[in-house]
Amino acid sequence: MALSIYNEKVKNRLRMNPKFVLNIIYSFFVNLFHCIRSFPRFKIIADFGSTVSRGFKAKLIIDNRLYLGGQYIGDMAKAKSSIRMYQNSVLHIKGRVKLGPGVGVVISPDAKLSIGNNTYITASSVVYCANEIEIGSNCAIAWDTTIMDTDLHHLHYSDGKENEVTKPVKIGDRVWIGCNSTILKGVIIGDNAVIGANTLVNRDVPANCLAAGNPMRIVREEINWEP
Repeated sequence: MALSIYNEKVKNRLRMNPKFVLNIIYSFFVNLFHCIRSFPRFKIIADFGSTVSRGFKAKLIIDNRLYLGGQYIGDMAKAKSSIRMYQNSVLHIKGRVKLGPGVGVVISPDAKLSIGNNTYITASSVVYCANEIEIGSNCAIAWDTTIMDTDLHHLHYSDGKENEVTKPVKIGDRVWIGCNSTILKGVIIGDNAVIGANTLVNRDVPANCLAAGNPMRIVREEINWEP
């Protein structure tokens, strides 16, 4: 009985994703290269073609498991996910984390990105970390979202001052970020907050609040949401 249930699960998995076996083989080699010390635990499950590249002394820390790629809403996004870590950068996966198809993560030299347990980032989103970005646990980040802690370029003002190019970003636990949103440098988003679709977040969002719009405004307070 147990064997027949297992066989049915395998058949369903193959039916949903014909590349299932190929992905397992590919994940084997990804783990062999990146997680040699914890290889038997298979800490990375990757779609074929999804990539992780690390510069000199870059640290990839995975407490539980990292998923790269996967099907997404009827396979509407087929691009491969990628992680690019430059020298001395750190990526800390603090549990089970899913980065959907087309998600791109870039971590600059000496920068640090951490993502909490049971958080997922869906298709075609971008995380650009030049300094420090912290994403909490149980977060739902929808497609085409951009999270960045940098302006990327210097601005020179007439009074001789310059912009502060980078500032850390902190996203609390159980935060829902709607599709096509942009989170800019220096922003703190409190626990249990919701960011509406197409929102430009350029200032802090308190906990338990619904924020939306461009420019962003606090729409509701004392809210709750269900994943």
